[in-house]
Amino acid sequence: MTGIELQLLGSFDVLTADGASVASTAGTQRLLSLLALRSRTVSRAAIAGALWPEAPRSLGAVRLRAVLARINPLTRTMLIVSSGGVGLDPLCTVDYRSARALADRVLDSAAEATTATASETRSTIAVLCLELLPDFYDDWALEEAEEWRWVRAEALESLAASLARDARPSLAMHAAQSAVRTEPLRETAHAALVRLHISAGNHGEALRTFERFSTSLAEAVGVGPSTAFRELIATLPGQTTLPHR
Repeated sequence: MTGIELQLLGSFDVLTADGASVASTAGTQRLLSLLALRSRTVSRAAIAGALWPEAPRSLGAVRLRAVLARINPLTRTMLIVSSGGVGLDPLCTVDYRSARALADRVLDSAAEATTATASETRSTIAVLCLELLPDFYDDWALEEAEEWRWVRAEALESLAASLARDARPSLAMHAAQSAVRTEPLRETAHAALVRLHISAGNHGEALRTFERFSTSLAEAVGVGPSTAFRELIATLPGQTTLPHR
């Protein structure tokens, strides 16, 4: 089974060691994804309850047995099935787990100099831009995806700050813009982008970024930017008072 990768970021896929995609049913995809997110052996009752929450326990057990029976032989080798439950083989690589570890490293080293090359940094940003299971609508998948959005936005902001301190403005801007796209209503991401524009002397871009955010925030939740953000904009040349938005 060594060499098989489970892909949860961007889109679901099972990849062999040579990069070939392994076809899988919707039921198999949901089962593998759940096990990958749990990172442990899960009881059959818990699996059935998560995958078919509206079904009676007996029907959920039948559906789980049916999914396990229909899994193709190659995908079946990714699982460890026992009387105690079902788990993902530890030898199976999961891209989401690697991405979470990457985000943790970025956050842990936020105050340190960034020694990665430009190519490595862009690769890190690209990974942090990937959504988790975007086509899944189970509660357990949506909850994990929401947490991942927060983690990657935080990591992108931290990376942008580190790159700015290290005088790498282009990469810092890329990280900040990615944080904004990840969480369009996150004020700290927009504020980070505005600071970078101000540092670069792009005052018009700084003001436009603030105004776009203000409009989006008002339309989405009916509130305006914080006083701290408005005070940041008030430092721009020609701004004699705090913006009203």
